[in-house]
Amino acid sequence: MASQFKLSVCPHDTAKNLLGWFTLNTYLQRNLGTGIHFEPQDNFLVERQAVLDNAFHVVYANPYSALCFARDKGFVPVARPAGVVDETVVVRKAGAAALESPRIASATDKLVIHDLGLDVLRTLEIDPAKASFKFVGNHLNAAKAVLQDEADLGFVFNETWAGLAAATRAQLEVVGESTGGRAFHCFMVSPEWADKREAIQHILCNMHLDPSGKRVLDDLHFERFEPVGEEVLAPLAALIGESR
Repeated sequence: MASQFKLSVCPHDTAKNLLGWFTLNTYLQRNLGTGIHFEPQDNFLVERQAVLDNAFHVVYANPYSALCFARDKGFVPVARPAGVVDETVVVRKAGAAALESPRIASATDKLVIHDLGLDVLRTLEIDPAKASFKFVGNHLNAAKAVLQDEADLGFVFNETWAGLAAATRAQLEVVGESTGGRAFHCFMVSPEWADKREAIQHILCNMHLDPSGKRVLDDLHFERFEPVGEEVLAPLAALIGESR
């Protein structure tokens, strides 16, 4: 019988290594002494709505979802991957001219990558109000839209950009990139599990000191987790509020 307590993870992360997240859930259960049912999803909007509509107790959330979960359900951040941030790379086709009113491909306006991209536009002295946006479903498609001349600029997640083949990157030109590390994925705990918040934070943030925990981290390509709290939400809220 599945546990009544549930974990949800951002689909962008489970798509890279689903088994690794099952292993992390097993590690968390063992060290917490409590059964937790992991329910993976393959669409971030579906996953976000599932957490908002149902009883989940621990989530690993992308920045935009983290704000939604805190605002609507009272989730509190407890840990984040050390040194891992969400940034936006704005690209155009190599050799293309700058345009005052560009067509822009973005995965969706429901992820912080879009908001960071809008910030970059302003540093490039491009008025977002003069641009037209095409939402293409994922970050890879944003790069493809530029390559296929369906867009003049693309908002690409920094991790997606780093993972592109060298031959693909050679056809594109970076015109701007967000900086500052204001956005990142994080673990959050529900108000129903407020009494377990410190224990979960301790388990996650000490995994790198435990050989079995270190193996889980290595499998997920994380160095370690570090503690965070509600203070990380205000910069995110300001970013999204300012960009819209």
